[in-house]
Amino acid sequence: MSNNKPMSPSDNETQMEEEQAIKEKPLHKLMVLACYSTALCLVISIVYGFTGIAADIINKTTKYQIDRFQILSFVSIFYLMWRLMINLGNFWRSNEKNEIGTAVTNFPNPFYDPSFTKGPLVLRMKYRELLTQYRFNRSLLKKGQETAAKLGVAIQEIESKLRVLLRHNDNSNRLIRSFNYLLWTGDEHLVHKILSQILAECITVLEKDQSDKSISLFQVKEGKLFIKESVRINAESVAKRSFSKGIGFAGYIWSIRKAEIVNHIEKNDERFIEGGLPATPIGSILGFPLIVEEEILGVLCMQSESENGFSAADLRTVEFYARMCTLILLYDIINKRDFNVKGGGNIGNVETTN
Repeated sequence: MSNNKPMSPSDNETQMEEEQAIKEKPLHKLMVLACYSTALCLVISIVYGFTGIAADIINKTTKYQIDRFQILSFVSIFYLMWRLMINLGNFWRSNEKNEIGTAVTNFPNPFYDPSFTKGPLVLRMKYRELLTQYRFNRSLLKKGQETAAKLGVAIQEIESKLRVLLRHNDNSNRLIRSFNYLLWTGDEHLVHKILSQILAECITVLEKDQSDKSISLFQVKEGKLFIKESVRINAESVAKRSFSKGIGFAGYIWSIRKAEIVNHIEKNDERFIEGGLPATPIGSILGFPLIVEEEILGVLCMQSESENGFSAADLRTVEFYARMCTLILLYDIINKRDFNVKGGGNIGNVETTN
C-alpha cells in the first residue's frame, strides 16, 4: 500500500504555477506569421531560380524543350507521391488497428511497429513536454538542495547545542564533586581551587571556538573590583588591574547590574581603555554580574580575541557558572565572618557594595 499523501488543492496549484513558470514563452502570433511569410518568399525565390537554371541546362544539353514550370510540376508530383507514401506507411506503423485497404477492401495490418514514433511534429511535442518536465524537476532538485542545506545547518546547530548541553552536564557533576571533596577534606585553598576550576570549565561550554577565550572573576573589595581568579590572563593584569564602579567594562557591568555581550568593540569605547597596562587585543566580551539580594559580589568577564565570539545562548550557559562563582564567594564571605566572630582574628575585610 502506498504511503504517499494526496496532494492538497494548494499543492496542486503551486505545482501548476511552477510548471507554467518554467515553460518557454511562446513567440507572438504576428511574429510566427512573419516568420513563415519570410520563409515562403525565400522558398519561392530559391525554387524560381533553381527551376530556371535546370530548364536552361536541359534545353541546351538535350533535344527536349522544357520550361521552369514543367520542372516544378514534375518535382511537385514526385514530392507529393513521396509524402503520401511516407504518411500512409507511418499511419500503418503507428497503430495496429489501422487496417490496410480502400473503401471496399480491409486487410489486417502486419506493419505495426511498437517502437515507431509518428512524425516530427509529435517528436517536437514530446520534446517540449520532456523539456518542461526536466526544467520542473530541475527546479524541484534545486529547492530540495536548498532545503537540504538549511536542514544541514539546523542539524549542525542542534548538534552543537546538544554537545554543549552534555558538556555542561559533565562539567556540573565535576564541579559539585570537587566542591564536596574539598569541603569534606577541609582544604584551606578550597575557594581558590574551586573558583579556578569553575572558570576553566566555563570556557568549555561556549557554542563557538573556545581556544581564543579568556576569563576573569572580579570581586568587590573596598569599593573596587579586583581580579579574584582568572584563566589565560597575564600576571601583571591580575596584580594591578582594578576598576571602580562604572569604569572599564567590568565596572560598567557593575553599574548596570545586568549581563551584556559586546561582539564588536569600537576603538573609542571608553569601557575598554586599558590604562597603560599591556593587554591582548580583544574582539568581543561578555560580562555577568554576581548578585545576591541586590548585593553585587563581583563580575564575571569573558573575552574573545575575535569579533562575534559569543552568542545569546552563551548568556544562559554562563549564568550557571556565574551562580556557582557567586555561591563560592558567598561561602568565602560567610566563612571569614564566622571566623572573625569566633575570635580567629581579622583575616581580611570583605565588603559588598551596590
